[in-house]
Amino acid sequence: MWIVERFLKTQKLTKKGKEYIEDIHSSADRLSALVESLLNVSRINTGKIDIKSKPLEAISSLDDLFREYQPLCNKKKINFIFEKHPKTLEIKTDLDAFNNIIQSLVDNAISYTPEKGRVEVIVEQAGSEFVIKVIDTGIGIPKKEQGKIFEKFARASNAKLYKTDGMGLGLFVAFEAAKLLGGKIWFESEENKGATFFVKLPMFSQEIKGEKGFL
Repeated sequence: MWIVERFLKTQKLTKKGKEYIEDIHSSADRLSALVESLLNVSRINTGKIDIKSKPLEAISSLDDLFREYQPLCNKKKINFIFEKHPKTLEIKTDLDAFNNIIQSLVDNAISYTPEKGRVEVIVEQAGSEFVIKVIDTGIGIPKKEQGKIFEKFARASNAKLYKTDGMGLGLFVAFEAAKLLGGKIWFESEENKGATFFVKLPMFSQEIKGEKGFL
């Protein structure tokens, strides 16, 4: 990926040549994501995940994270909204685990929402806990398949048709990451009417001694 990025920046390419190089970069990016997901699954299965709880201002951290999705949202003409939240939210958590959860949910929301749809993220504090809602107007999850959606390699039948290259690991890893942080994930969905995923986490997560953290 580094070589391809350098090549794109330093070499003069034809339009077709640039498309080929960008295809290589996309393929390498997908492979990297697969490797990271499999490593996270392996660490979860063996109980070797390391949770390092450190102070974090959650709202600005989420805002920075969501900026990375703007080009994709612009491309799909998706209205991405992050407005309903406290001005600041001081928490103590593992940044990598926290980002893994949010990225998995937002990635799915954007990926499975058709063009000109809407994705909204809402943050609410509830005493010693806080809740993040990820709401989309996407394809939803068929009712008969909802019970297995957090299992390894699980993908809804309509998701397989809509996006063929999914791995079915993101929600499993996010679900387990939330548990390690002392929280939980659940959802409400209806096929063809979108989905709302809820993440409830403690304001202060406990540390867990392991070998490696989340990727």
